[in-house]
Amino acid sequence: MSEMVNVEVFGGICGFTTQIQAKDETGYKASFRLKSQCPNWKQVDEILGGKTLNMMTELFKDKKTGTLHSQVIEVSLKTIPHVSCPVISGILKALEVSAGLALPKDATITFKD
Repeated sequence: MSEMVNVEVFGGICGFTTQIQAKDETGYKASFRLKSQCPNWKQVDEILGGKTLNMMTELFKDKKTGTLHSQVIEVSLKTIPHVSCPVISGILKALEVSAGLALPKDATITFKD
């Protein structure tokens, strides 16, 4: 039984909202689709949307080399001009939850005076 996870990320000052739908593909694999007002995230969806990804590779560094081989991060860093965009984390968290590697819990960034 595949678990579908829906996440909404509001980017902040840009004003763009991105909907993330992640789906368990079994065996520590998952896929995602994006609906976004941001043209850059639309491009990421064109490249990776619907593609089955290995969650162990996406979420964890290689134990022997210490390197990360995440397609989500690699494509995002090539496509998104603003690397602190919270959508990157939102995609990875949605994938992680859909694959059963984490429990769903809201995360926030709150600026305090």
